[in-house]
Amino acid sequence: MERAEISKNEWKAQFYDSTVNYVTKYGEDILELLAPKEGEQILDLGCGTGHLTEKIAQQGAKVIGIDFSENMIEEAQRLYSHLDFQVQNAEHLQLDEKVDAVFSNAALHWMKNASAVTNSVANCLKQGGRFVAEFGGQDNVAVIIEALYQALGEKGIKRSEVYHPWYFPSVGEYTSLLEASGFTVRYVLYFDRPTLLEDCPRGVEDWIRNFAGDFVQSVSPELREEVIQRAAELTKPQLFQEGQWFADYCRLRFVAVKK
Repeated sequence: MERAEISKNEWKAQFYDSTVNYVTKYGEDILELLAPKEGEQILDLGCGTGHLTEKIAQQGAKVIGIDFSENMIEEAQRLYSHLDFQVQNAEHLQLDEKVDAVFSNAALHWMKNASAVTNSVANCLKQGGRFVAEFGGQDNVAVIIEALYQALGEKGIKRSEVYHPWYFPSVGEYTSLLEASGFTVRYVLYFDRPTLLEDCPRGVEDWIRNFAGDFVQSVSPELREEVIQRAAELTKPQLFQEGQWFADYCRLRFVAVKK
């Protein structure tokens, strides 16, 4: 992936933690699929601020947390100084030794060169090692994306001028990538999960501020808030229900084993 194709979303780690605790909460289901064992070596890929990395360590595994965002890693190191966190690109993972498992929650959809990532993960796993993850699948946050395009269009910004930072594949597309990288897919699930934005005081506006910075980079700072507010307004008929905001999540979850 060329640098120009990498998301420039400016992660504000503490704002992220205070407004999207649900990311960690839902990630605990994936931990059950991972089932860490005492003494295993596990990589948490796209670890963010490290909350799930710590939960893996609490089960007796030796864990490394990796993220592309320096801000996220700095916050993770501040919160969990006893753990090993590193800034790395998932396409070119550099580990001292191969690991028993790679875990990833809500991160793979930021990695648009997906085949490079699945190959990189395979290279750092032991034979028989497992890759356990959940991320955004096909049609994830489609309502929010369309609202952003419309709000930007009203400011004269064409779709072709907007950087779309995410990769939301179908089940068939991603399982084919895993198989091409030498994995056997043991379990896969695709499902709708409307997600309550319970920690976002301004609902979809806060969601956009956290996750969709790339979309609004194409407008001047003074217009950015107008675009965010307009996009949230456009989503309201579908995503504001009984006084509460939801994000229209569609998730893809899998367990794959390296041959």
